Amino acid sequence: MKFSVRCSTGTASAWMNVAWADGPTTRQVGDITGRFEGRKFNGITDSYDHQGSVLVAGEGEAMPEEVVYGCDGINTARTYSTAGHLEAQRVIETDSSIPHVRVCDEDGNLLRGAGNLIRPGDEVRVAGHGYSDWMDAHQAVHLALYERDLTPTRTK
Repeated sequence: MKFSVRCSTGTASAWMNVAWADGPTTRQVGDITGRFEGRKFNGITDSYDHQGSVLVAGEGEAMPEEVVYGCDGINTARTYSTAGHLEAQRVIETDSSIPHVRVCDEDGNLLRGAGNLIRPGDEVRVAGHGYSDWMDAHQAVHLALYERDLTPTRTK
């Protein structure tokens, strides 16, 4: 699994961006990246709250070191490959109220320019969740895979 980790520039230079395709869910990645934020934005006070320091284990017998992370926040962005599009199509066909909806061709290429995929009156449920009655192919893929871990399993 490859991740792209980049620092922002300019006024957002204390922010980082993490991007990946398929793989773990946004929540799974956020659970890890959130541990490296030195400050978190507080919308109530419109300011940042410091997260304090953490102990980081050293190598071998070395004592842990106290570390204060300087990152103000980490944005995450998950995209989907053609294999991800095919998995979304499978989920829509087998675990939704809209099995007739096509989001990609047989090679996994996302159908573009199709506009709204939902027929008037359709109740939209995908992978156990209800959604609005307007959905394009990109949104349908995202909704079908949002909570689905696509990390490849290792074989021995």
